[in-house]
Amino acid sequence: MFAATTSTLAWIPTSRQTARRSPSSTCTVKALARAEIMGSRVHRQGALCYIGAMPVEKGETKTRRGSTQTKRTTEMCSILACYDPDGALTDGREELMRSLSARMRTRGPDGSGYYGNERFGLAHERLAIMDPEGGKQPIVYEAEKYSVCANGEIYNFRALQKKYGLTAAQTGSDSEVLLQLYRHMGVDFVKDLNGIFGFVCVGDDGKNMMAARDHCGIKPLYMGTGVGGAVWFASELKAIHDQCTSIEEFPAGHYWTPETGFVKYYAPEWDSDDFVGTDDTSNVRAALTQAVRDQMMSDVPIGLLLSGGLDSAVIASIIKPMLEETNQEFITFTIGQEGSPDVMAARVMAEDLGTTHHEYLFTSEEACAVIPDVIYHLETYEPELIRSAIPNYFLARLAAQHVKVVLTGEGSDELFAGYLYFRDAPDGAAIHKELRRIFHHLHNVNCQRADRMTMAHGLEARVPFLDPSVINAVMRVDPELKRIDGEEKPEKHALRALFEGEIPAPVLWRTKAMQCEGVGLNWVETLQQFCEAQVSDADFAAAAEKYKINPPQSKEE
Repeated sequence: MFAATTSTLAWIPTSRQTARRSPSSTCTVKALARAEIMGSRVHRQGALCYIGAMPVEKGETKTRRGSTQTKRTTEMCSILACYDPDGALTDGREELMRSLSARMRTRGPDGSGYYGNERFGLAHERLAIMDPEGGKQPIVYEAEKYSVCANGEIYNFRALQKKYGLTAAQTGSDSEVLLQLYRHMGVDFVKDLNGIFGFVCVGDDGKNMMAARDHCGIKPLYMGTGVGGAVWFASELKAIHDQCTSIEEFPAGHYWTPETGFVKYYAPEWDSDDFVGTDDTSNVRAALTQAVRDQMMSDVPIGLLLSGGLDSAVIASIIKPMLEETNQEFITFTIGQEGSPDVMAARVMAEDLGTTHHEYLFTSEEACAVIPDVIYHLETYEPELIRSAIPNYFLARLAAQHVKVVLTGEGSDELFAGYLYFRDAPDGAAIHKELRRIFHHLHNVNCQRADRMTMAHGLEARVPFLDPSVINAVMRVDPELKRIDGEEKPEKHALRALFEGEIPAPVLWRTKAMQCEGVGLNWVETLQQFCEAQVSDADFAAAAEKYKINPPQSKEE
């Protein structure tokens, strides 16, 4: 991985150069202080933008406003695993693990399960998307003593079953292929996976075990050590924080076994100091279209989070003909305040595409009211990440009333140099190195926000831009083609040009807006005033003494 230095980052605004946090470091439970693993302060600024001459007619748009919205009682897909070779937690393990797993039930409201013996335990809360009736977890091959517990989706599971001539699956669940491949070829199979995942596989009745996380941390996974040397794995920190003496974030693109420790399996050619991209963008659209098709895999209806920005509009234009092929309804969702740029732009796209469009118009007071819930699910105290997650919380709540799976436009900015500060990059090499740096922060920023806010409502978010094939295609593009150069070449002009004539021009060429600004102009100010009123001057003055690890720098924090 590229290690940024002060000199190489001289053109980047100071607030973007380094995170005050160290999100991937190992820390004791006591040192986690007020929160656990936190998101880093990276690349969340943009330009305030207004949409002019936008039609107000909404057609099939269905609007809910803050004053009439009823809160949905939610219950998420999560995994919990305990590797305990010495049997220190044998007595009462199932009861303990079921209770710990229940802390993550919002991730999997469709059922829970447990399997284990004196050496290990697997627990699961399930959101049923593939094979809702037959894909319950943990999936167990009782005769062979193999089992798996997985969170996420394996998009190429059928191709892998065919490639390796695997025996007939016992379920229709995509997760079963993990069990099949682990038996067939050991840990090396993880390199072949295309998906979003955090999983634990057990072999030989607990004598062998492996855990793995997807290539860029789209799905969460944490790891800790507890009583008697037992090793714990969980989708969220809240499940294991009181069982471990130390906890760390499981690194993206790695697998783990008791014998090897962490092993990096995702090491693309472009992630090197010596790599020089020379491709044009001719391969990008095909890769993105295939990624969207792969991620449309589901046995339940799928929707799209339509932000009103370029990235979700691109995904929308790709999805439409696919849904028409199968005569499926095109369902879209938008969040914002009345008259906000995002809402207006999303209405244009929804009308152009003829979608069944749902939007929720939240109030500033509502934004303040949900702060405790957002922090609970997000598991961070980073104010900018919390602030940006609040609209996502409302958006996920809205979408979860209609679908179980949504596609989003997350990840495009980290591939196409979509942030406005890239206009100060001195050359293409600097652009590529900065893209590598912010790509490796995705697991703590965009991915963490997208996963936690959707799964807080039993909703799964999929991210076609972060498909490995798309990442590879875009990162191999000559970085000079990503350079911002005045009005003729705004940010992400290389992506925009691929969809010229297909996306309405006011949306296609809309300047990037920071999410907090795009959804409304006044709510952040109200939120900051609210936070200011909650903390006295005396309490803030004493904060550094009370919170010795990463003391707050503002009353909002």
